[in-house]
Amino acid sequence: MTAHRVVITGMGVTAANALSTGALARALEERRSGIRETAAFGTEGRARTAGEVDLPGPPLDAEDRVSRLALHAAEQALQDSGLAPGGRWSEDTGVMIGTSRGPALSLERFMRSGDAEARRKLFAEVPFSSIARNIATRFGLGGVLSTVTMACVSSSLAIGRAVDEIRRGRASLMVAGGADALTQLSFSGFSVLRAMTPTVCRPFDHRRNGMVLGEGAGILVLEALEHARQRGAKIHAELCGWGTAGDAHHPTSPHPEGRGLQQAMASALAQSGLTTEEIDFVNLHGTGTPANDPAECHALRQVFGARTASLPVNSLKPYFGHTLGASGALELIGSLLGMERDFIPPTLHCEELDAKCDVDVVRGEGRKRHIDVLMSTKSAFGGANVALIARRLPEAGREGR
Repeated sequence: MTAHRVVITGMGVTAANALSTGALARALEERRSGIRETAAFGTEGRARTAGEVDLPGPPLDAEDRVSRLALHAAEQALQDSGLAPGGRWSEDTGVMIGTSRGPALSLERFMRSGDAEARRKLFAEVPFSSIARNIATRFGLGGVLSTVTMACVSSSLAIGRAVDEIRRGRASLMVAGGADALTQLSFSGFSVLRAMTPTVCRPFDHRRNGMVLGEGAGILVLEALEHARQRGAKIHAELCGWGTAGDAHHPTSPHPEGRGLQQAMASALAQSGLTTEEIDFVNLHGTGTPANDPAECHALRQVFGARTASLPVNSLKPYFGHTLGASGALELIGSLLGMERDFIPPTLHCEELDAKCDVDVVRGEGRKRHIDVLMSTKSAFGGANVALIARRLPEAGREGR
């Protein structure tokens, strides 16, 4: 059986520095961060900043905040895809959503509320599956419905699984990505682990001392290439390979040599049929924690060898914070927006490169560079790692609808 090729025909984002892909592209070009001081969870700990989203419209009791973040991005992605609302295409379009903390805000309210009626309404939002369900219900999507939760690689895994659905002919269209909201649970948890910085997130810088939490969503419309061409869809890029592997090392620390990440990158390359020489740029996880960044750079050197010296890499987390389960989708979209504009966004606040991270980190003003193929990697607590490879589709380019 011939595997179907998979392309991206729609993208949508919700982030602390942007509520649309156009706004995110401008923010990356202008090096504009959405990180700001927060009092939402108290400031008795070290961390005082976060990537909070200013969602338009009044808060709705019907849906958890994480669903609202996801719905905002999904609506954009579907509009971008050119799929008319209510069309027959929606009958077998699937939804694959990744999340790390899920609707934790509803769970927190549920546990604190003494009102039986309020608890009854909240109960419908408490399951992690409510995000995918809310997207499917809002847009009438009747295909595969699935939720993926694997900490910070959740949305990357969701995208990979959705790619497989299309490759194997089980779907022609999938809405895939992820979302996570800021919650007391995550803010307190990472504070206890002393994983958050009291200053700014500085990935790959020798002064780095932790990450900044964020919230947001990134949603893609994935489509079989022949299906997209048949309807004259705009094609952003082809997702031509992905891989995943575990460290089998520690609950919260990465393997110091990035063992699982090496395997994930190698698997993605093998599936894509590309060589390391054909990868033009890598968007790394780049959390700014002491343990993560050197492990990633070590893994990169092991996989790319001599190519590493001239392979630009970056981290996008200083722009909107570490959005946990949403980070894979959100940062893939940010990287694709750069590719469409021949621009690699710089890693904000990386000024004095750590000797353990001696790779070509894009800094300062960013870099004008034509990119044909990019890789985006993410890693997670529990030792999970995912690598996604996207490339321009030269035979289709930026086809009009």
